[in-house]
Amino acid sequence: QGASVSASDFVAVSPPLLTSGMASSGLEEAGTHKERVVLRHCSGSTAEILLWGATLVSYKTPDGKDRIFVSPGAVYDGKKAIRGGIPLVFPQFGQPDKAMPQHGVARISKWSVKEGSLKDGPEESTVVFSLSDSPESRAQWDHAFTLEYTVALSAVSLTVTLTAINTGDAAFNFSFLLHTYLQIPEIADTTVHGLAGRALVDKVAGGEASREQDSEIKFPSFTDRIYIGEAPGAKDVTVRCAGSPTFAVVSEARVAGEAKPCDMVIWNPYEEASPGDLPPPAFKNFVCVEPGLVNEMYELAPKAIAQLTQKIIPM
Repeated sequence: QGASVSASDFVAVSPPLLTSGMASSGLEEAGTHKERVVLRHCSGSTAEILLWGATLVSYKTPDGKDRIFVSPGAVYDGKKAIRGGIPLVFPQFGQPDKAMPQHGVARISKWSVKEGSLKDGPEESTVVFSLSDSPESRAQWDHAFTLEYTVALSAVSLTVTLTAINTGDAAFNFSFLLHTYLQIPEIADTTVHGLAGRALVDKVAGGEASREQDSEIKFPSFTDRIYIGEAPGAKDVTVRCAGSPTFAVVSEARVAGEAKPCDMVIWNPYEEASPGDLPPPAFKNFVCVEPGLVNEMYELAPKAIAQLTQKIIPM
């Protein structure tokens, strides 16, 4: 059983700035249903976010290494959610409302780039995507809303924030989650730290409730757990591969200005639960570390705002 670790135990080393000859961030065509924004920071780090689902599908550190996993079987048809990257889950987690698609409408809608939001600076490159209710979304979930998704890329980290705004006159209940696929060399050698003592729901065991006794979570087989948030404010977990620090992940959530305890979903399907767009052995190369408000539904009052943020710091 490994020693307890936290994000503060690790220091990300800032690379030198490579300001000469760097292309600027921008919107690019990359084939049907693959239109995307490419962020390029002056350090050499890059991020790519599709307009489809506002799904981030690449985050490369200045060394050129991609830190986000996308399935080799991912389907880009303008209908299906992308398998991998960071799909955005709103307004439901799973499918408690059978009239709505699994994980809601956000990840299977075409977003737009908010005017004037694409900026390059010495500290970070940023962009904001937006999505509002439409006749199509209303047919599945009859509420007025606007979502904004902010991506901020620096020399040493990637920070994403999903903001939900109730633009209607009636309150609604919602869940949201960042379904982050972190790229790793081998799932069997991977551990997640920082969740010891948390209450959890084990979906592989049929929803059995328990409490995490170990300081490190290992992945010998299919794993699907919801670790329930217990205290509001920013919380961090770390990912180790073969014992070496690989990622620090800091997450926080707010509803109507009030900090909320952030749940954390930890998932890897192994071969037995890999869906059709995740051909084996692709499951070996990712671990999902997914912050959200998903263990229960939250109410969002008219004109109120909810936010969910995840900062990914590769080691």
